[in-house]
Amino acid sequence: MGILLSMEQLETASFGLEEERVAWEGLAASCAGPIRRLGAFVLVGFVFFVAATTAMVLFYNLFGNRYVEGAGVPVPERAFYVTMLLGITLAVGGYLVWLARSLRSFRQFGRILKRGDVDPERPTANGLRAYSDEQLLALRSRYERMPAGRLRDIFGRVFGFHKDDSFRLGPLSVLPGTFEMGSLRVEWETHLILRSGEPMPGIGWWAESRHSLLPRKPDEVRKLVYTLRYTDASVRELKRRYGYRTERWYATVPEGKLFDAVRDLETSQRVHVALGRRSPTA
Repeated sequence: MGILLSMEQLETASFGLEEERVAWEGLAASCAGPIRRLGAFVLVGFVFFVAATTAMVLFYNLFGNRYVEGAGVPVPERAFYVTMLLGITLAVGGYLVWLARSLRSFRQFGRILKRGDVDPERPTANGLRAYSDEQLLALRSRYERMPAGRLRDIFGRVFGFHKDDSFRLGPLSVLPGTFEMGSLRVEWETHLILRSGEPMPGIGWWAESRHSLLPRKPDEVRKLVYTLRYTDASVRELKRRYGYRTERWYATVPEGKLFDAVRDLETSQRVHVALGRRSPTA
């Protein structure tokens, strides 16, 4: 809500890079995974049902009329159905309220982006500038390991990725903020221009909720999350090619790639520690 209020106060006809990234952040943040949210609300409804049923049983045993001395007090069957219905209503009603607010927020941020002459469903129509280096590398590493199909085609059309570009895993061929990364951006944007005559698929609320394709504001934590994704992907590829015993890489990894391979492994381990996660690449 704070992001929305600050963006609505902007009177300019077009955005600077930071303002555009803030607007994209609000749009993407409106698209939390609907399946996970549904599961969360179902859990809330179930917890309510268990708690309400427990409280009802205790109430009847404390204050109900006992027909047999020392025996428990039977709870009316109708009461269980009422608490079950209330739990279902809480889960479904809460999910529908969240869904309505999410869709409304998505539309509001979409209007803000349109006011700044930006297509909210085609974030790369004017190039890749809204994406940080880290997010692009994380997306490209997903594309690298993605089977042929519709989603891979969407990645290729939206971001300009293709199998013959300069990106490589195991070890990584580029790092954020380097000359090579700048060249790779130019390569992807050139590919986008060459395919400009082809229709670009729109990224709506459902697509973003499932695949997380929109630009995100590159704060420090998010940069670490994206770094973890592409370095872990690179380390997995290295292990597949040169063995899972990393202490023997000095004998199995080609000499020209050994330094970069160790760099990827150590970076992955450091980021896992920074994010407080257990590293599977150790």
